[in-house]
Amino acid sequence: MNSKPKPPRGGKRPLILQAATDIFAEQGFAAVTVAEIAERAGIGKGTVYEYFSSKDELLFAVFEWMNEQIFERFQTLMKSGGSTSERLKKMLTVAAEVTCEQVEMQAVVLDFWAASRGTGTEERYNRSCLETFRTYRELAADVIREGQDAGELNPDIDPEATAVMLVAAVDGLGVQIFFDRKLDPMAITEHFGDVLLAGIEVKS
Repeated sequence: MNSKPKPPRGGKRPLILQAATDIFAEQGFAAVTVAEIAERAGIGKGTVYEYFSSKDELLFAVFEWMNEQIFERFQTLMKSGGSTSERLKKMLTVAAEVTCEQVEMQAVVLDFWAASRGTGTEERYNRSCLETFRTYRELAADVIREGQDAGELNPDIDPEATAVMLVAAVDGLGVQIFFDRKLDPMAITEHFGDVLLAGIEVKS
C-alpha cells in the first residue's frame, strides 16, 4: 500500500510554521494545542496534520526553519567580505540580533528539552541540538583558520576550541537575557568582541 504523499514544502507550511513559532513563544510548548496553532494560522486543524504528524514534529520543524533563516543571515554576512576581525565582529552582531529577536523562544527550548527527557523524541532532540551547535562551531572555526592563514590572527590559538567557546558565549547570553531583560545584548556582544580580538589578533 502506498503511503500518503507529503504536501509540497510551500503551500501553507510557512504559514503554519510562523503561527507555531509565535504561539509557542507566547504560551509555551506544553500549553499549546494543534487546534490553537491552526486557528492562529487561519486554517483548519486537519490542514496542520497534512504537513506535520504531531505537535512534536511541528516543533522540530520550527527549530529547523528558524535555524535555516539564521544560517542564511550568516552566509550573507560571510559574502560581505572584510577582514577576519570584521567578519568575527559581524558574526557576533548577528548573533546578538537573533538573541534579541528570539528571546521568548528560550523558554520553548527549555520546555521541550524537559518534556522530551526519557521519551522517544529525546534522541532526536539531542541530535538536532548537536547538529546546530556543530554547524556554528564549524562556521566560526573556518573564519578563524582563514584569519590565521592571512596572518591576521595568532597562529597558536586552537580554532576549534575558540569556536566552541564563542558558540557557548552566544548561547549562554540568550539564556541570561531571557531571565534578565535589563541586560543589553548588543552592547555586551560589542564589548566581548573587542576583548576577544584583543587577545587573538596579531599585534602589528
